[in-house]
Amino acid sequence: MIHMTIIHWIVVLVFILIFALLAVLVLKDDDSKNRLSMLIATFVVIIIGAIVSLLILDKYLKKGKIVNYSTSRNYNSESVNITGTIKNMGKFHIAYCEINIKIINKVKHNNKKRLYYKTSNSLDSLFKSGKYTKNFIDDSFTAVEDLAPKRTKTFSKTMKIPSHFQNTKYFLHLKCH
Repeated sequence: MIHMTIIHWIVVLVFILIFALLAVLVLKDDDSKNRLSMLIATFVVIIIGAIVSLLILDKYLKKGKIVNYSTSRNYNSESVNITGTIKNMGKFHIAYCEINIKIINKVKHNNKKRLYYKTSNSLDSLFKSGKYTKNFIDDSFTAVEDLAPKRTKTFSKTMKIPSHFQNTKYFLHLKCH
C-alpha cells in the first residue's frame, strides 16, 4: 500500500471532479440507451487514469538512495552478507523500500555472450549435459520500512551463493513506495 501525501489526495480530488463533470454531461444526454454504458466507460477510464497517475507520482515523490553498501563472504556457509544504508532523499515519508540484488559470477571467456546468456534448443531440457552452471543469482526483499524525510536506515541481507562463484559483481536496484 502506498503512503498518501497531500499531492496524492489533490490528484484523487481532481479525478473525482473530472468524473463528476463527465457524469453530469452523460446524464444530460437525451439518448437513454447509451447512458449506462457511457457512465461505465467513463468510470473505468477515470479509475485507470487515477491509478496510473498515483503510481507515477509515487515513483517521483518517494526518492530513496543506497548511500553505501558492503559485502562479506562466508566460505563456511557458502553465503554472502550484504549490509548498507538507505537514505530518503525526498520531502515525503516512504512506507517501504524494496531492494533487488543480482550477483553475477564474472567468468573469463573468449565469447562475452556466454557470461549472461546460453543458447538452447527444445531438446536441452531432455538431454542436459550437466556442464552448464548458472552464473547469476538474484533476490528481492523489503529493506526498510517507515523512512522519514532526510533520514537514513541500515539494511542487511544474507544470501546463499554457489561455491563456484569466484569473481563476483553485485548489482543493487532500489524501489521505494
